[in-house]
Amino acid sequence: MVEYLKKIDPNIAIFVGTTLIAFISWLIKSLIEKPLIESKSTFNKFFDKRIEILTEIKVKLSFILYFPRDDGSKEFKEQLQSLLIKDGKSCYLNKETLDSVIRISIEPSTNKELVTRVIGEIDEDLYGQIHKVKDEIDFYKNYSNFNPFKRFIGFALLSFQYLLSFLIVISIVAIFFFLFITGSIFSKIALILLMIVILYLINKWMKK
Repeated sequence: MVEYLKKIDPNIAIFVGTTLIAFISWLIKSLIEKPLIESKSTFNKFFDKRIEILTEIKVKLSFILYFPRDDGSKEFKEQLQSLLIKDGKSCYLNKETLDSVIRISIEPSTNKELVTRVIGEIDEDLYGQIHKVKDEIDFYKNYSNFNPFKRFIGFALLSFQYLLSFLIVISIVAIFFFLFITGSIFSKIALILLMIVILYLINKWMKK
């Protein structure tokens, strides 16, 4: 094998190696980076639209709550109905909120308790959405700065965090692999079950 490798033309080896690296880079870009970018774009469009619709519905519900009499709330209820059937905006609401808003918009009398509860639910939903925006803003503020020195420090710190996370993950995987290879059959079963639990918890945490 060694003798065969020595006979290979260095230029061919460099060409093959460069091609392989380029192929791997393209594969990573196609399978990981591109789907992530497309998913982020879709998420941002949905995210912005949902905040806009939730805010608009909350405002109309607030007016209904402030003017609970039939003659005062009728106009806002009609506006709610129009909003829900326009451009498929109802699909941006979860089922419970949508059902409650429809009920509020079609009932002649105003159920103050229901309106108050729905406004509270929308507030909680908006808080969660806006909290995500705040996280993005904080991330940008911490790691992006017009000052070149601060920008470099932020980039270095972020790189260190990624590197540290990578080393921790690699270390854990190596430990699991070593224990799996050297352990008994019962240890292997326990490690597999533990890995399943860890992956489940990580998946649950990522969805928050």
